Amino acid sequence: MTEGTYIYKKPSSDGTPLLPVGDYSFEVARCGDPYKNSKGNWVLPLRLSILPNRITVFANPWSGTDKNGERRDSIAEFLLCVGRTPKEGEEPDWGSVVGSTGQCHLKVETAKQGNLTGQEINAVAWFIVPREPNSGTKSEKLTVHKSGTVAGDDQEERDDIPF
Repeated sequence: MTEGTYIYKKPSSDGTPLLPVGDYSFEVARCGDPYKNSKGNWVLPLRLSILPNRITVFANPWSGTDKNGERRDSIAEFLLCVGRTPKEGEEPDWGSVVGSTGQCHLKVETAKQGNLTGQEINAVAWFIVPREPNSGTKSEKLTVHKSGTVAGDDQEERDDIPF
């Protein structure tokens, strides 16, 4: 091989640039119907459009029990994030979720399934739940949990994030 020769490197399959880890605003581009996975947990398939560049990131918040038997509900955290919570005990209006906006924390991970297996991708680490109006002082802290990419995973949770 001669120095200075062009060497082919396979481009990423979807051409989507990888965003650095951090907090991003998003708009919900697609919200599928929630379904139960093989573990019995509810999963909500989402396609988010990261703003302002409209880069697509998929998310699957879930509700159920993790591998340690702990109860989690990142679907509720997502609904709080985008301001689409129904009254307690009622089913959400899934149709109103598309077009809603919120903020999330993105991470970089290696895809474990699908067409992108083995490639680095962006994934939602957690949804940022805004403080409610008239919620108190600036020093108030809010618990934010990681959403996980697979229902029932054991990803670390982050608490007491100051806003």
